[in-house]
Amino acid sequence: MQRQPIPPARSHKQKIEHSGWLRKQGGRYRNLRSRWFELKGDQLYYFRDNNEPKTPIASIPLPGNEVVRYPLDPGEPGKFKFEIVSGKDKEGRPVSSNHDTFVLIASSQQEMDEWIRAINRIIYAPVGGGMFGRSLAETVRFETRRGGGYVPFIVQKCVDFIRANGLSEEGLFRLPGQAKNVAELKDAFNRGGSPELESNKAEVHSVASVLKSYFRELPEPLIPYDYFEVFLTAARCYEMYEEDGITAIQKQLKTLPKPNYILLVYLCRFLFEVQEHSEQNKMNVRNLAMVFGPNILRSGSEDPQVMMESTNLVTELISILIRKHDLFFPETEDEDLHPMRQHSGILNLCDGAFLYSGDSNLIDFNSDSPRMQRSQPIMNYQPEHEEDIAEDPRSHIQELENELELQQQQIKDLQVKLESACKVQEMLTIRLQDELRARVSAEDRLVKLQSAMEEFCAKYGSWEPPQT
Repeated sequence: MQRQPIPPARSHKQKIEHSGWLRKQGGRYRNLRSRWFELKGDQLYYFRDNNEPKTPIASIPLPGNEVVRYPLDPGEPGKFKFEIVSGKDKEGRPVSSNHDTFVLIASSQQEMDEWIRAINRIIYAPVGGGMFGRSLAETVRFETRRGGGYVPFIVQKCVDFIRANGLSEEGLFRLPGQAKNVAELKDAFNRGGSPELESNKAEVHSVASVLKSYFRELPEPLIPYDYFEVFLTAARCYEMYEEDGITAIQKQLKTLPKPNYILLVYLCRFLFEVQEHSEQNKMNVRNLAMVFGPNILRSGSEDPQVMMESTNLVTELISILIRKHDLFFPETEDEDLHPMRQHSGILNLCDGAFLYSGDSNLIDFNSDSPRMQRSQPIMNYQPEHEEDIAEDPRSHIQELENELELQQQQIKDLQVKLESACKVQEMLTIRLQDELRARVSAEDRLVKLQSAMEEFCAKYGSWEPPQT
C-alpha cells in the first residue's frame, strides 16, 4: 500500500492523546523495528525516536479504519499484536484511502488494550462511540448536541436492561459476566452501536460488568480527583456529627461539574433500587458501595497506603449517598436526567438507525465498523413544505447555550483546581515553617546540652570507661 503523506505542521501543534514505543512488522521492511508512536488529531504518527525535535516517518489516517486484534500465539510469547485496517461498507468495499499497513506489537496485554482503546476513541467518536476511556464531558457534549441528556446512552441502556431483567439476580455487580460477552458488548458500544441484549442470567452479569467498566475506565472517577480530600473530610464529619456531615456533603455536591452531578444522581437512585431487592440479589447498600466506591471516588495517588486508608471512608460515603439519596438528590423535573430525547438530527438513535454526518453520507449505527453508506445527496431532498428546509433557531440557541454552560463549568473547574493548588501550597509553607522552627529548637537544645556537658566535665572531670 502507498505511504500516506504527512500533513505539514499538524503533527507538532495538536495535543498528544496517547504515545509510546511499539514494534512494527511490515511496510517496506518485513523485519521488526521499534518505533515511537503518537496519536494526535485523527492521525497515528510514528518516529524513529522520541527525542525533540522529531520528524515523523509517516502517519496512519484513522477515520474510516478499524482495529484488528490478533489472537495470542503460544509460539510467540510476549507479542501482543494488532493492526489498523480499512473499514468496509455493506458491499465489502474499503472505506478509507490506502496507507502503510503493518502489524503493531505491544509488550503487554495492558499496553495493547490501552492503545486499542485510544485509537477506537478517535475512529468511532464521530458516530458516538469510543466512550470507554473517554471523558464524561466529551461524551455529554456529543450527546447533548444530538438530543441526549447528561446521562450517557450506554449507562441508560445498561440500567434499563438490568432494571427490567436482573434486579433480583443473586450476586448482581459482584459476579463477573462472561469475558467473551463483555468484550463483544463493549466493542459494540465502542463502535457507536446499540447492541441487542438477551434476557438471560449470563447476559445480566455481562451487562452489569459493562456498566462497571464504563465507570472504571473514565479518565477521572465520577467525583473528580480534586474533590477527593474534601469529600473524605465531609465523610469524617458525618461520622462525628451526622447533621454537620450532611451539611458538608450537600455543600460539596453543589460544587461538582453538572454532568458529574447528574450522573451521580442517576446512579445513586438506581443503586437504591438494586438494594431494595437485597433479599434476592444479596447486594445491600454496603456491598454496592464497596463495588462502586472506587469508580465513584478515589485518590489520584498510586500510593497503596493512601488507597488502603481511604477505602473504608469511601465505602461509608457512597453508602450514605445511596441510602439517603432522597435527602441529597431530591426529585426534580430536570429534563437532563432523561437521556436520548428525540432530536431532528437523529433517527431512532436508541434503535441504532442512521445519523446524518453533515454531508451526503449516512452513518450506520448498527454496522460492525463505522461504515459510510452512500445515499442520495441531501441537497436533492425535496420536502413537502418549504419550512422543512429552514433551520429551527431554537435548536441552534440551545446548542450555543449548552456549549456556553460547559465552558463556564470548565472555568469553574479550573478555579477549583487553582484553589486546591493554593491550599496545598499554603499547607507546604506551614509545614516548612514548622520544620524550620523544629530545627532551630533542636539546635538550641544541642547548644544547651553541650554547655551542660562542659560544665559537668569541668566540675567532676572527664569520665572514662573502666579497663577490663
